[in-house]
Amino acid sequence: MERYRVELLPAAYLDLDEIFDYIMAENPHAANEILESIMQSLERLENYPHSGAPLLDRSLKKFSFRMVIIDPYIAFYRFIGNQVIVYRILHGARNYSRLLKDMIE
Repeated sequence: MERYRVELLPAAYLDLDEIFDYIMAENPHAANEILESIMQSLERLENYPHSGAPLLDRSLKKFSFRMVIIDPYIAFYRFIGNQVIVYRILHGARNYSRLLKDMIE
C-alpha cells in the first residue's frame, strides 16, 4: 500500500493553535484530547487519503477538496501525487466555502 505524506499548510497550523487555545481556556484536558483526535485523523490520511468525503460545494468541486469530520471540526484537504495537503481545520459552523476560496483564488 502506498503511503502518502501529510502536510499542513500554515493556515491549518494556525487553526490548530486557535482550537487548542480556545478549548484550553475552559478545559485543558479536553483541549489535549481534541488535538490528539485531530492529529490521529490526519495521520490516517497517510494510508487512506480517499477516506474523506468530497466537497459538494459547486464552486470548490473543481479543486478536488475532501473533508474529514472530527466532530465538531472539519479538516479540508486535497491530495496531489503522493502528498495530502491540509488547507484548513475549521469548526463545522464556519463558512468553510468562503475561507477555502480565499486561499486558492
